Amino acid sequence: MKTRASQYGFIDLSMIFVLICIAVGVGYAMYNGGSLLGSSDVNNEQSNIGMLIANTHKLKGSSGYGASGTNLVPQLAAAKGLPNMTYSGGTLYNSWSGSVSVVSAGMSFVITQNGLPQDACVSLATKIGRGQKVSTSLNGGTSSSGEIDSATAAASCTDGNTNSVAWTSN
Repeated sequence: MKTRASQYGFIDLSMIFVLICIAVGVGYAMYNGGSLLGSSDVNNEQSNIGMLIANTHKLKGSSGYGASGTNLVPQLAAAKGLPNMTYSGGTLYNSWSGSVSVVSAGMSFVITQNGLPQDACVSLATKIGRGQKVSTSLNGGTSSSGEIDSATAAASCTDGNTNSVAWTSN
């Protein structure tokens, strides 16, 4: 009579291969997760700026947006016109904890985002001006009407979280 040999051990070789593949997949997902979240921040800010532009237009009266230099953030807060951004002590903050201002320029207004990383600066500068009647200024430079091309944005936006982008709209 032959006796059947019993298997000793917890996992066979094919199971080890499957576990290694799963570990590599999880590692890859964790490695690339940061860049995916960064892209999400840029998309959120693009949406926030669009909402700020639209809601600030609603504040315009026959004499414009008030005296030049007037902070419009409190008026937007009172009119429930602030997008899903951090609002503390009368100041708006973007996804990178930089301040966001909305200031009257008489018959127009200026939205400025500060503390932007280079990738966000380039993305927001190239996307916001498309199809909207806005002028864009990068890091205090000259203002350009309409779309900013990616080469100009890449040359103007610096490495680090020190970039600012300003949009002027009527």
